[in-house]
Amino acid sequence: MSYFHLAMGATATVVVAAAAAVGGAVVGAAGTMLAARFAKQGAIGAAAQSGADAYGKAVRETRLDACNGFATSVRAVISGCQDMANVVKAYNLAFGTSARDPLPTEADILALVETMGDAAVRVRIAGPKLVAEAADGVLAKCRDMVTALGEYLNMTANSPMPIDNPEFPIVIMSDRPIVRHAEVQTALAFAADSLARFLDTARDHLDDWNGRAA
Repeated sequence: MSYFHLAMGATATVVVAAAAAVGGAVVGAAGTMLAARFAKQGAIGAAAQSGADAYGKAVRETRLDACNGFATSVRAVISGCQDMANVVKAYNLAFGTSARDPLPTEADILALVETMGDAAVRVRIAGPKLVAEAADGVLAKCRDMVTALGEYLNMTANSPMPIDNPEFPIVIMSDRPIVRHAEVQTALAFAADSLARFLDTARDHLDDWNGRAA
């Protein structure tokens, strides 16, 4: 009987060892499968993050280029309007002399502002909405500036007397406000201020996503 029990014990030991080996193999395989799955998920997550980062960088660069282009265009318009306003004032101050440069024309003003609209369209497409709205505000102030310059130019061209020369004080009867160099300067300052606020807004929202900060 003792040999039988020993044999049974040995058999049981072998069975337990075999079961343990099989169990270990199953656990090992399951662990390998889980590790592979997590590794795959990690790779997918890393790829997705990399793709998102690349997209975010592309969006930022597109917005930065659009805003830079718009700001450059607006600065050129403001500078050009300032130069034209100075020419008109000099024309007024040189009234009665032959040393007057020709006045700019409305065509000159329109040519100056032509590219600004295209630059604003790029900003609106690139977004985000807050920056596009700020660009619209700049366009409104630039429209006021160009309108003031145009009225100053027309009044100077059609007045029989200089409208800016303090040596020739005159009273001009008109059904609308009289625009002189000072009024144009005020409109120029408002346009420059709106551009500065646009740049602040653009800087703060380059990375916005659907209206929310990134």
